[in-house]
Amino acid sequence: MIAVIDYGIGNVRSVLNAFEFIGAQAVLTCDPVELERADGLVLPGVGAFGEGMRRLDTRGLRAPLTRLARAGKPLLGICLGFQMLMRSSTEQGQAEGLALLDHAVVRLPVEARLPHIGWSRVKAAADAPPPKLLAGLDNELFYFVHSYGVVKPKQSIIAGLAAYGGCEIAALIEADNVFGTQFHPEKSGEAGLQMLRNFRSLCL
Repeated sequence: MIAVIDYGIGNVRSVLNAFEFIGAQAVLTCDPVELERADGLVLPGVGAFGEGMRRLDTRGLRAPLTRLARAGKPLLGICLGFQMLMRSSTEQGQAEGLALLDHAVVRLPVEARLPHIGWSRVKAAADAPPPKLLAGLDNELFYFVHSYGVVKPKQSIIAGLAAYGGCEIAALIEADNVFGTQFHPEKSGEAGLQMLRNFRSLCL
């Protein structure tokens, strides 16, 4: 069972529908007992970083999420959920994240209009192991909606990259059992569905 984390923000229905479409059992929950029982966790999200973290804290989810991720349970962050896996963000002032990944989220320093909305190709990073979530999907198009992100990535946990407005963006991160996509796989057609299948297979 996949637990989609309910913290009162984000496009949870699209995520649940996508997992249902690929035949995966997924439940929307903020119950720590259900999170413990789940085979994998998904942290979705749309909106501002600080508000997302505030809502996680209001529902008492920061501690169980970090504990389960550090214990090895597969965790996938999507869009804002991806950003909240990081240590901090400069969106609307400085805010602290879950610090599961040692990166900062910043406003994209691009020579183009923000937010970055639309389809961009995601390529496997040349200096990293082949991405598990990108199996069979390298250089496919995925759907992005964001003004902030992780840029100038150099660490080996950066598994996939996208380009926008002259800027290289961390599109996919894989660090052991912690995964994150800056794009929305649930809105990315067959390629996105295949990525969710890849994640599900890692939870079994």
